Order: sequence, then C-alpha cells, then structure tokens
Amino acid sequence: MNIAMFTDSYLPNSDGVVSSILAYRKGLEPLGHKFFIFAPDASMAKKEPGVYRFTAVPFPPYPEYRAAILPYVSSKIAKKNDLSLVHCKAMMTMGLSAITFAARTKLPAMASLETMIPEGTSYIIPHKAAESIGRKIGWTYLRWLYKHFRIVTSPSLHTQKLLAENKVESEVLPSPIDTDRFVPNRHGAHVKKTLGLTGKKVIASVGRVTREKNYSFLINVAAHLKNDEVFLVVGKGPYLDALKQEAWKAGVSGKFSFAGFVPDELLVDYYNAADAFVFPSKFETQGLTHLEAMACGKPSCVLEDTPMAEVIKPGKNGHLFPEDGKACAESLEKCLDKSAEMSAGARATALKFSIPECTKKLVGCYEKLVE
Repeated sequence: MNIAMFTDSYLPNSDGVVSSILAYRKGLEPLGHKFFIFAPDASMAKKEPGVYRFTAVPFPPYPEYRAAILPYVSSKIAKKNDLSLVHCKAMMTMGLSAITFAARTKLPAMASLETMIPEGTSYIIPHKAAESIGRKIGWTYLRWLYKHFRIVTSPSLHTQKLLAENKVESEVLPSPIDTDRFVPNRHGAHVKKTLGLTGKKVIASVGRVTREKNYSFLINVAAHLKNDEVFLVVGKGPYLDALKQEAWKAGVSGKFSFAGFVPDELLVDYYNAADAFVFPSKFETQGLTHLEAMACGKPSCVLEDTPMAEVIKPGKNGHLFPEDGKACAESLEKCLDKSAEMSAGARATALKFSIPECTKKLVGCYEKLVE
C-alpha cells in the first residue's frame, strides 16, 4: 500500500509525531508499504523523495513549529503515486488538507491523535475562565475533525478513555520505538565523565523542555533527594532557560545537569548514562522517551494516572508517584536502589512496543480501512 501521511510536524523537527512517522516507515517499507509525506515547509529541511512541503508560517505559541497556509494537495498526486489511503497525524491546517484531499480522491482515511491539544490550553492561556473556554473549543474542534475519518486511533488506553469521555471513539494504536537502536550499552560511563557526573546516581529526563511537561515539579523533588543524585535533563525548548533559573533560585542547581540538545546518534548513550528515568508530565498521550529509556534497561519512574503509568509494574520495571515532591523522591530512591534488578523487566516491557510489533497493528488498521 502507498499511504498519504499528513502531518503538522516533520523533519528537521524532533518530537513524538516525527519519531512515530519515522519508526513506522522503518517497519512498513520491508513489508512493501510506503509513506508519502505531506507537511509544512521548514528552514533547513532537506529535499526527500516522496515528501511534499507547503508554504508555512511560525505557529505563535511555539515558533519552532510552522503552520501551513492553505495547503492544497492536487488530486493528481493520488494517481501519480497510486495512493491507497490517507493517514492523518495532523490537527492544524494539514489536518484540514487531509480531509479535503481524501474527499476529492475518494480515498479511505484514518486519523491518529498524538497531542492532547485541548488539555494544553492552560499553558497557552494562563487564565482560568479563558482556559475552560479554550478547552471546550478544543474538544468541539476535535469532534468535528475526527468525524471525517473512518478510523481514529489513540496511542494509549488512558488517551482512549479521555477521547471517549469527550465523545470521540477510537482504537488503541501505540507508536513504536526502535528497540534495535535503543539498547543497553557501556557508553554511559563516557557520557558521565564528559558531564562531570562520574560517581553520581543519574536520573534522566529526555524531551522538549516546555512548561506543560511539568519539569518545574522536579525542582521540588530535588529538594527531597537525600543522597548524591543528579537530574540529567536532555533536550532543548522554550522553557529551558526559565527552568535553569528556577533551579538556581530554589538552591538546587547542583542537583541538575542540563545537557541541552543531543544529536540522535548519541542519544542512546545518554540514556545509558542514567541509573533511572523520570517522567513527571501530565500532558502526554503515550510518552515515547520513557519507553526508549526502558529499552536501554532503565527503570522508569512516572506520574500516577498518566499514559506512562499503564506499563509500569512497581518494583519490576519502575515505580509510580503522586504529584508530591517527597513521594516522588522516595519512588526515585527505590528505582535507584534496585536499578540493576529491574533492568531486564524494563527492557522486556519496551519490546512490546517494538517497530515490528506496532507495525503489525498499524497494517491491521490499514487493511480494515481499505477492505
């Protein structure tokens, strides 16, 4: 099958949507399936066969992302590439383009929710009344958007439940991680040495550093850590400078090491520099980085009642914590004390989200869509 993949985010961006597309493409191509990507243009974007770019402008809340301006996709592209179906991972203008393209070409279409936009309004609109209105508008829009697709998928049971509560029915389809790439290795010691962390217990957190990821919670947690532990924050984002300032003002800057952006080819080594992984975010729909950490054999400590909590078996592959700094610190201590013992369990959990395993489920959706 040839699949028209519509997305608001693609290379050179690095986020969960892009990771999902690249991982699924890696799984689909050996099976004879191919993605044709439809995405906003981007500075520094490399020309790539099968990728169609559209004029775009910076998206105000997050200028590093771009919104396509009236992205019209000619019906001739469907015939030229012998397209079989439309798969939409977009919510903004590329999502609208997917709807109109599928209607004009009469191709069956499915959509996958990746980002819980309605629940993120509090970070864009810092006003309680306006936030409530914004959330209602967001869900009204998503209900309208997804009614145009024959199949809608969510990446976790937690997200599926939230969609159902807001009258959007969906199937669970997790995004995969590359468990052949994210593996335990011995390069973590070199990373620790480079960062000046040799001899310390390292708790990693990887991803875009934005306010909605709840990184500020770690400031509170750091104050309750009793031993020589350090949070290794890997990634960049609009909240990074503010987070550094918060750590300094709270007197816990010594408990943090900010690695900033790390090239993809080195990322697995940074995971392996950790003794445990922490994920305090309430904004995720699945949480790929904690699965990548688990694939590297690192126990994951995550917030209760989140998508990430679904895969945690306390004491076996990680621990859970409520949104309380002291309780989180205690859970992290447990992860660090039993890190080696939980390594195999963490790796086994991640293998359930391997590219081959998740690709089978995706192909099942595609086959159901075109039958």
